[in-house]
Formats: sequence, structure tokens, C-alpha cells
Amino acid sequence: MAENNYHVPNLERALEILQRLSEKPQGMTQKELIDSLGVSKNSIYRITMTLMNHGFISRGEVSRRYFLTRKMMMLGATAMGDSHLVELAIDEMRELRDKVNASVYIAVLEGTKGVILEQAIGGTPFKFSVDLGSRFNLHSGAPGKALLAFLPDDECDALLSRLKLEKYNERTITTKKAMKEEIAKIRKQGYATDLAEEFEGCHCIGTVIKDHRKYPIAMIWATGSSFSLTADRFPKVGKLVKGTADAISRKFGYQLP
Repeated sequence: MAENNYHVPNLERALEILQRLSEKPQGMTQKELIDSLGVSKNSIYRITMTLMNHGFISRGEVSRRYFLTRKMMMLGATAMGDSHLVELAIDEMRELRDKVNASVYIAVLEGTKGVILEQAIGGTPFKFSVDLGSRFNLHSGAPGKALLAFLPDDECDALLSRLKLEKYNERTITTKKAMKEEIAKIRKQGYATDLAEEFEGCHCIGTVIKDHRKYPIAMIWATGSSFSLTADRFPKVGKLVKGTADAISRKFGYQLP
């Protein structure tokens, strides 16, 4: 019996939809999917609803465009392996650590939390060391705020709507309006900062690592005490952190604008 007798049309169309969306980081409308695949509106509706119900794609409330979700992205990252990401980043992490004299970390998003994959511990008397695999909040630190800033708008809004903006001190961002203002600032300067917004005496500067689609696949940041990584050093250190992230991103096919 010929092999094509075993094909499943709707499965093939679902895979084609995922493929199209992987090539369109700006997302696609229902009409664009219909025109691209040459299938009926009802067929596209049923397949996209199934993919949404299983968490593989999402649809923007305002734009009505479909996007791949973090769940779909994480399948690819899992196949590539977190160890591969760390392997490609560790040399640059150590160089950054030595340049800024602060601890450097790399993490990925899992659900609504960041997960730390690796660290390069700084050489200052006050060393910041964490357990690999530790999870952290997105709204109260530089890496999470950077991730929110560089996600596509619809994904940023969807993720932000799921976050509980818990207050840790008077510096913590606790409203979506304030976070939106912070995101605009981060996008303009290319990195995020954290003036002890969760942990007293701890300052951070972070940004994201991007892939060939300019999509943020990981977070990288430097952490130091408020005595060593002072606010007046933020612009210089921020430039170095961004430069390190760009260098790692190029290994994933990212091209600078």
C-alpha cells in the first residue's frame, strides 16, 4: 500500500500552520492562514482552536493574529537542549563577569517564572550564588522585565495578565500601567535594571538573548551588591550586558539591526 494512504489531512494542515507561524514572528490572521494554505475557513477554525486548546498557539485579543506560544518554543528549546544554550553562552558570561566584576546568570522562561540555567560567580567579597534551577519572579527583577519588554506585544500582554505583581518593597512595580512605562524605557535603552526591587542590597542589569527571528529565547544579567554595582554604573554595565547578549544571539542566527 502506498505511503500516502496513511496521511492524516488535518494533522498535516496543523503542522503546516505551525510551520507558517514559525516563519512569521509578527503572527498571521485567519485570512492569511486560509490564503496561505488554500483550505476552508471552517477547517482553519477547527484546527486553530485545537492548537489553542492544547496551548501551542495563541491569538491576540486586539490584533486577532495567531502566534506560536512559549509552549511551542520550549519544545524546540528542549530538543536543542538547555545544555546547548549554556555551552554557547558560558564563555561570554565569564568574560562579562570579569569586565563588570559581578555575578552573571542565564535563564529561560517556564510558565510565568524564570528558571536559572547557569551562573558565573563574581569575585567580589559579597558573592551572589544561587541554586541552578531556581525560579524567580518576572516583575521584580531586571531579567524578567527585559523578557517582557522584548516579547511581541501580544505575548507580552498575555504574560503580563497572568502575573501577580506582588509588592516586596516601595521600589517594586505593582501595577500594569507602571510596568508598561518601564517596558517602554527598557525597549529604548536595550536593557533593564533592578534597584533592589525584591531583594534588599541587590542590584541587577539584564537583557535578552535572541534567535534568528529576533525572538527572546533566554535572559542574561549581571548581579551585584548595591555597594559595588551602584546606579551610576548602570549605563556602562548595561552596554556591556547588551553587547554580551548580542554576541551570544549571533550564535543563534540573530543579526543586529
